[in-house]
This record gives sequence, C-alpha cells and structure tokens, in this order.
Amino acid sequence: MSVAERFGASIEVAGPDPESEGFFFVKRRDGVAHEAFVTGLLGLVGTAGRLVLHHLSGFAIVRLPHGRARRLGRLPWIDTVGGIRFDPEQFAAVTGAPMG
Repeated sequence: MSVAERFGASIEVAGPDPESEGFFFVKRRDGVAHEAFVTGLLGLVGTAGRLVLHHLSGFAIVRLPHGRARRLGRLPWIDTVGGIRFDPEQFAAVTGAPMG
C-alpha cells in the first residue's frame, strides 16, 4: 500500500502546458560533432530564430514549446535538455550580439 492510499490522498503532478514556450539548454553527447548537432537541432526546431545560440563546447539554447523540448531529450545524440531562464534583450545588451 502506498503512502497516498494509506492516507486516502490523491497525488497529481502537473507540468507546464506542452504548448507553452520556454528557453532550453541542450547539450550534445560526447563524440557528436558540433556541426551535426547544430544541423540536427535546426531540423527539429523549425526555424533559425528558435536556435537562439550555440557554442562549440557542445551546447545550444533553443526556444521551443515544452512538449517538443521534452521529446528532444529522447534523441540519442542529445545528452541533456533543461529549462532555463533566458532574457534575449539582456543578453544582447551585455554581449553586443543581435538577438532576433
């Protein structure tokens, strides 16, 4: 008997709406070429504007609906996917890199 059953409780776990968008950190697996990683991400995210930035060390920041980001984590060439707080305007102001 589970703790919930013992106390007559119900447990609900609700995440974000799968269609709501957010920013996600995506790390490639070791051994995957960065060019192949970026090309694969571009094919999955749909537009270059959703691939916010990437770095040769093996990561990218993407803007996607939560449901699509969750599916990225199942791909064999991706090591990690996690939601992050990212402010494109602040990033552009600090780095001088245009975001758009």
